[in-house]
Amino acid sequence: MRRAALARVLAGALVLAACGRGNDQAGGSGRTAVVVVNAPFSKVPSVAKPIEQGARLAAEELNQAGGVDVAGVKVRLDVRLADDQSSPTVSAANIRKAASDGAVAVVAEGTGVDVAWEDAGRAGLPIGIVYQGGEELIDVAGRRNVFRIAPTNRGVAFRLAEYVIPKGGRIALLHDDSPYGAGGKAALDRAFARNRSAVAADLQLSSAPGADPGPQVVQARSAGATAAVVWAGPQVLASVVRAARSTGWPVPFFAATSGEDALVRQQLAAHPDWLDGLTFVSSRLTSEKGPAPFEKYRSAFEKRFGPQRVGVKSGGKDVVSPPDWAMYAYDFVKVVADAMHRSQADRAAPGLVRAMEETEVQGANGDERGFNKKNHEGVVDDDVFFAVFKDMVWTPVRDDPLSASLPPIPQTL
Repeated sequence: MRRAALARVLAGALVLAACGRGNDQAGGSGRTAVVVVNAPFSKVPSVAKPIEQGARLAAEELNQAGGVDVAGVKVRLDVRLADDQSSPTVSAANIRKAASDGAVAVVAEGTGVDVAWEDAGRAGLPIGIVYQGGEELIDVAGRRNVFRIAPTNRGVAFRLAEYVIPKGGRIALLHDDSPYGAGGKAALDRAFARNRSAVAADLQLSSAPGADPGPQVVQARSAGATAAVVWAGPQVLASVVRAARSTGWPVPFFAATSGEDALVRQQLAAHPDWLDGLTFVSSRLTSEKGPAPFEKYRSAFEKRFGPQRVGVKSGGKDVVSPPDWAMYAYDFVKVVADAMHRSQADRAAPGLVRAMEETEVQGANGDERGFNKKNHEGVVDDDVFFAVFKDMVWTPVRDDPLSASLPPIPQTL
């Protein structure tokens, strides 16, 4: 390995504080279990910060209740951060360090799990993916220690296909060259396999900072596309919308989960009307139990971290984001705590991984979150809904049965 590359790996890995048992530095004494949040803090803070906040809120609630009961001893959770720098190599180093230092779990955006899961598995370290949806990341038979609470690429892609294709016309599929975009490309290929005649163009975009998507937008327009499905990071998505609208192309846009990212709205703040009509996919925030559980969770989240201001206005009011992505990390930490109690383990151990397959807790939105020996997915594909933007806030669409059944979520102050 070259010296510069090694330096980057060490820089990422050294973000981790020493893991394992020790005194609780947040106050009091006794046993402490470390939960490592491994996410792209320096590269994509809009993704990393909610993961940290969700994990931290869950840990603080458990600590305030006295800690996790592990064989009759109350164990407090200590959340520590590792910057994966959006690098699989750095991320894998962080995960391996967490395993060797005896962390009880890693909450991960998803980068680098492919590389480090085996070492983590030998140590009995559970990894919870709470952002990336690639099918290859979860393998119940092969990767017993890897779990996910986040929408899957498979679910998002098939829902997009079944929603967009019946509208008729010709569809341009655009994805960027990031791991997020590449995973989306594979899922879209499968989802549109039986309807390729509906695809007018299938184009790749550069995720490099400042890259111009104009040529691909022109190519899609020239191909006769009457709708565009974009699976790309928020910066790229905003650039694609800008390139289309600034040249007078009113094509309807449909986006994957990145469509909700605050960065999209920030990038288009000078032209709010350019965002109007963009429809994105996400996992529903409320359950069959109604909005009360999510509202309770949101209240606790905003009391701890404050409202998540987007930085734009709607009708003269500040726009805020509901803490939905933070919810996945929150739920995973609660599942880990239940597994700690069941396995009587406060650090990585084979018994802890086995207990992860026997857990079920009530999640932040009222849904039951848990895993079993046949399913390591915490979000059901059928729970994917569509929302459309108008004046910088989104509402569930009305022409999809699940989406139309969901209550509106307040998004202004």
